[in-house]
Amino acid sequence: MSFSIPERSTLKGPNFIRAVFERGAGIPGFISFGIGNPAPEAIPVKAIQDAFDKLVHENPMLLLQYGPMQGDAHLAEQTLHRLVNTHHMNPDGQALLISVGAGQLLGLVPRTVCEPGDEVYMDAYTFTSGINAVRNTGAIAKGIAMDEFGMIPEALDEAVKSGKGKYVYLIPNFQNPTGITMPLERRKAIYEVASKHDLFIYEDDPYGEIRFAGDYVPTFKSFDTENRVLYAGSYSKTLSAGLRVGFMFGPKEVVDVIQVLKNNCDGQMPLVTQRVVSTVLDNVSYDEQIEEVRRVYKMKWDAMYETFQQYASSKVHITVPTGGMFAWMTMPEDVDCDAFFEACMEHKVGIVPSGAFAADGIPNGRAFRLSYTVPTVETIKEGMKILGELTVQFCGK
Repeated sequence: MSFSIPERSTLKGPNFIRAVFERGAGIPGFISFGIGNPAPEAIPVKAIQDAFDKLVHENPMLLLQYGPMQGDAHLAEQTLHRLVNTHHMNPDGQALLISVGAGQLLGLVPRTVCEPGDEVYMDAYTFTSGINAVRNTGAIAKGIAMDEFGMIPEALDEAVKSGKGKYVYLIPNFQNPTGITMPLERRKAIYEVASKHDLFIYEDDPYGEIRFAGDYVPTFKSFDTENRVLYAGSYSKTLSAGLRVGFMFGPKEVVDVIQVLKNNCDGQMPLVTQRVVSTVLDNVSYDEQIEEVRRVYKMKWDAMYETFQQYASSKVHITVPTGGMFAWMTMPEDVDCDAFFEACMEHKVGIVPSGAFAADGIPNGRAFRLSYTVPTVETIKEGMKILGELTVQFCGK
């Protein structure tokens, strides 16, 4: 028997991130700036171990049965409290959904609202899974031009004139892959365009808590006066990626429909991981944990940037993130970026080409994503010295 698989199910960009990982795997001394995993030393291992131990010994049967479809009630209460009291979001008319990380939501939202041919507007270069999740519904992941502040409102306004728009997908804080944080004025301008064309905004904010420099910028959701923002967050970047616990907060009528699709297609998420996160939040200061994550990431970013400044070509530009996990290195026009990438790999340094993050209608570009979270400070300095010297070799001083 042969199976007929719709084209929309196979639409995805080239997985350069996986290719870098696989090519570097098993090579002694390979330094990867490619994988965007949380820093191992920032994970509260002891608190998580204690939470597992407490839950398993106190009432193991609570963990070994199906949990509620909507997620653990206590975790939802803890999450909502932070959204309202720390991030100043209005809970009136809103609902909260607990998910398998923020990643599950990337698939649930377009599956809920998109028809084939619809357009979802996103940064020209953005999170690969966000692009592919839209493509897999038969919708178009339409890239919108960016500048140093993120998506350009005028470019969005022009694109929306097609009349096919469904929503705007954004990572406004420490964007993956560029590291850019969108200023408040730009956020308000994007919101105005969405309001003008009656689009909703999917605000994906998994890195939002990890600000290690600059001032806090209010979320879209915190000034959402028209009930058009779906806000997604995660505990993966602040506690543990392996626990896979995220959440979505937004208009009840929309979140409830997303919840039904999640129930029908994905069922319950593991109760044990939710209870572990909830227990950790009950027993440690989450603010102190976040401060530790910020301290580690700032230390590593400083090492990357200082070494880049010392060794890299003056013709190569790198963004200066104020938080998060990524920086974006842009090469001059006359450089063969494919050859540069291969040279880096030959010298055992892994970076990710910008083509991995290009939305529909966007060229592969002349940039590379660098992640500074996993390697040690010493390894970052070693890898960035090699990378910097290669930029001089390819671009000149």
